[in-house]
Amino acid sequence: MHQLPEYPSYPVVPRHRQRVFDAGRFTRGDLFTVLAYIVFFVLGGAGLIGLIPGYVGAFETEQQALFGINLILYVSFFVLAMIQCGPQFFDSFKTMRYYPWAKWLMLPGGWLVTIISTAVISMLVGQVATSENQAMLEEMSNAVPLPVMLAVTALFGPFVEEYLFRHLLIGKLSRKLNVWVCAAISVLAFASIHFIGSGIGNWTEILPYLMLGVMMSVAYILSGKSMAYAYMLHVINNAIALLMVYLVYPLLPQGI
Repeated sequence: MHQLPEYPSYPVVPRHRQRVFDAGRFTRGDLFTVLAYIVFFVLGGAGLIGLIPGYVGAFETEQQALFGINLILYVSFFVLAMIQCGPQFFDSFKTMRYYPWAKWLMLPGGWLVTIISTAVISMLVGQVATSENQAMLEEMSNAVPLPVMLAVTALFGPFVEEYLFRHLLIGKLSRKLNVWVCAAISVLAFASIHFIGSGIGNWTEILPYLMLGVMMSVAYILSGKSMAYAYMLHVINNAIALLMVYLVYPLLPQGI
């Protein structure tokens, strides 16, 4: 009987799957940071800084004094958040090893998607999606230099928010709940926090924050719960918004 020739066998190469990054368990440090955030950002504790003798008088304008409070708080919470999640944050940059082209393209593409989605919905309902928060940012641009505003709004702020709304509310909470339920909670909480104190005059005002929250939550989950990737998306979004306010809006005719 003729024997078939033997062919060398090769090992089966495993599929290059997206790594899922472990956010870890909820710690006492996380609890302390969340409670402090609620006290200062939600319950109005930030106003206590303005009561420090001589604080307001150290600034030329009220806008600068208000920005100074935000600077103090965001730098403080940036340090607190980094202490809690620094190792996981830096490790999650490794997400760029998986499907790198798609992820690099998504960084500017995610911002574009949120802008287009918000504009389309606004056109369909016949109302412009603006907010008091946006108006305050435009007013602040006259009192605070762009580099300083970028540091707070495009670097420190996004890190604190990604730690709270993605790393904790999705990464850690998904140990107890379905990850997409956690994503919905994250989106609603993220959008709502931007209207603390000012309220929502028109429902379309919340659209940009809902779209941004959805985009970053989905990206966070699909990137393997990478806080670093969601942070990069957030940085790009805020940086572009600031550059528009500082560099583009002043060139437009008044009233537009």
